[in-house]
Amino acid sequence: MNQFITDTLQLDRCRQTVFHIALAQQVQPVLIGSMHYDYAVRTLSLCWNWVEKHDVNGIALYHLYHDDDDHGVETAMYAAYSHNPAMWNAWGCVSGALVCTGYCAFLDQGDSPPESFEDAFSEKVLTAFMGYYHGVVGESQVPEQLTVFLRGLPDNQITKSVILAKLGELVNFSTTKQ
Repeated sequence: MNQFITDTLQLDRCRQTVFHIALAQQVQPVLIGSMHYDYAVRTLSLCWNWVEKHDVNGIALYHLYHDDDDHGVETAMYAAYSHNPAMWNAWGCVSGALVCTGYCAFLDQGDSPPESFEDAFSEKVLTAFMGYYHGVVGESQVPEQLTVFLRGLPDNQITKSVILAKLGELVNFSTTKQ
């Protein structure tokens, strides 16, 4: 296992969840042309709500992943599969953020996460997520830098505004370095 994966997996689950949500937020603009774009927006919004307030129900997140009417992030991802590799990868990032958040939300409620959320914090899932992320943005040191930032961030500063401001700095710095 490479050092970055090890370092990221050593973050607590909340910080790992924030890591996934932030990087999914970075690639979300790729999905603007998707007919399911509203799922990406709603998903990331609810994920951030869980981070800041812990007021999002695990079942609500699970239904965003896949609902009884065959809608949701999982369905949108597979709909994009054959059409646009960048969209497939961006949906993979949104899905990864949702799975991590959903896992945590179920545990907050005292419930066991459903099977599709069970391995949320495994090496395999993080490696797949990073493949999706790099499939959208290419090579980037932003994830490594975000992990370092999150490791040192006090709990009371884990907010959407703080994280996205730092992510913006990292992305801008990374872009100007190239």
